[in-house]
Amino acid sequence: MKSSGNEIMAYFDSDNNLFDFWLECVRQGRADIIQNYCSEEEKRAVCKQLFMEDRAYALRVCMVSWVEAVKIAEKVEVPNITIDKAFEKCIIRSQKASTPWMLVKLSEEYLADFARMIDDTMWDDSLSPVFTRFRKYIKVHICEPLNIQDIADALCISKSHLSHTIKKETGETVHRWILKEKINHARLMLSRRGYCMNEIWSSLGFCSQSHFAKCFRQITGMTPSQFQMKPNLPEGRTAGRR
Repeated sequence: MKSSGNEIMAYFDSDNNLFDFWLECVRQGRADIIQNYCSEEEKRAVCKQLFMEDRAYALRVCMVSWVEAVKIAEKVEVPNITIDKAFEKCIIRSQKASTPWMLVKLSEEYLADFARMIDDTMWDDSLSPVFTRFRKYIKVHICEPLNIQDIADALCISKSHLSHTIKKETGETVHRWILKEKINHARLMLSRRGYCMNEIWSSLGFCSQSHFAKCFRQITGMTPSQFQMKPNLPEGRTAGRR
């Protein structure tokens, strides 16, 4: 298999784009999803389908994703020394990865590390325990019906206390925060490209596809279809730190 630049770009536009999904998880600081979204057997099957035994091709695809993770981390102002150490460690370890599967596993670990860095950077340790518990609750129950009273009851606080805390610490209402988290989850589902649009909006509790599209555009500035069709990487990008 000849690993040309065009073939790598074609991979990043394919329906089996594992790395595109992982990079969306990195943007959202979701290391948990990177590590737990499917079984080892499924990941091995995808790896074999994509790369066969072509280590050189797998390395080039992995390198593009590693550089993209660096760019994401730089945008949220993860300290450069932290980014550089993680990137250097990954490059050193990649030299000992003798098969495509070893490179995929290394990428999974590396991108999960970057997701944790981004999550730690985005959220200040000074935020209250109420907000931390609220945020965790929303992520765990994102595909369930969510209303303020039920969330407050689950957190053993009053509805007014919850509303006041979230507004004070984030500048958002509880409803707006939930909506943004639902749209973030929709972005992950769209990145997998294995879901139809009806599955996405209905599983997240939107009343119709048009309502979902309106909310998605409100939060992201684009429609779900535009997000799904957007190029994952600019033409001409090469793997390597700049």
